[in-house]
Amino acid sequence: MIKTIDISKTFKIKYKVIKAVDDVSFEIERNTAGALVGPNGAGKTTVIKMLSTLIIPSSGDAIVNGYSITREEKKVRESIGLVTVSERLFYYRLTALENLVFFASLQNLSLSDARRRAREVLEIVGLSEWENIPYMKFSTGMQRKLALARALITDPPVLLLDEPTLGLDPLSARMFRDLVRRIGRDKTILLTSHYMKDIEELAEKIILLKKGKVIAEGNKENLKNYLGKVIEVEVNEYPLALGKYVVETSTNYYILRIPEKELDGLKDYRVIKEEEPSLEDVYIFLIGD
Repeated sequence: MIKTIDISKTFKIKYKVIKAVDDVSFEIERNTAGALVGPNGAGKTTVIKMLSTLIIPSSGDAIVNGYSITREEKKVRESIGLVTVSERLFYYRLTALENLVFFASLQNLSLSDARRRAREVLEIVGLSEWENIPYMKFSTGMQRKLALARALITDPPVLLLDEPTLGLDPLSARMFRDLVRRIGRDKTILLTSHYMKDIEELAEKIILLKKGKVIAEGNKENLKNYLGKVIEVEVNEYPLALGKYVVETSTNYYILRIPEKELDGLKDYRVIKEEEPSLEDVYIFLIGD
């Protein structure tokens, strides 16, 4: 279980104070997957860093697997596996196996147990045949898989995944999602992503963040129902106030994909088709500027 309680984080950069996370509260039930969604600078990664005890909240608290991130940091760290997009997660000249054995040994495993567990997680993520290849020769997709393997070393009940498919080609991203779905059946997962495909396939609960605040939350069906029908229309003049809905432009016309409830803001339009909304439509309606 993951539960945040009015958690906030403020940074001071020179003479400017930035509130990156502003009284955020949400809950992800045990053995379910949740997602933080929002634009760059919305506070997603900052929330992940606080939940993983990498940074201390300015106020508020969070409970991870029953432990407070402000009072029981060691217990929280023992409960989580963390995947980030950092390229400094591994030693470039060490092999996949050597890297995992090193990180397993930091968890107080004996050398024999560290080797055994390293090979187990390499098998889980599908990297067994590359265990003796130096990390520097890994593709981006293989690097993401190895990062997941590292997160699974201690078989933690909670996984925190920050942009896990960033930079992956569509096939590699799909394979990674399948992998996360398979290993996450008995784990609590919180991920961040800009890719709606990740959210559609992995998240049972979605929290939308904008400027450090929660502006909406629910499952994908709730959020889509809130938006209602989406209408694709053609207009002759650029709709300045509704520009975020433009999906195609030409010298003579503009195509908009717009929620039915926003149609009152348009004049002289021609309806092309009507559809059920996607999560991307929900994102653009609630967060787009």
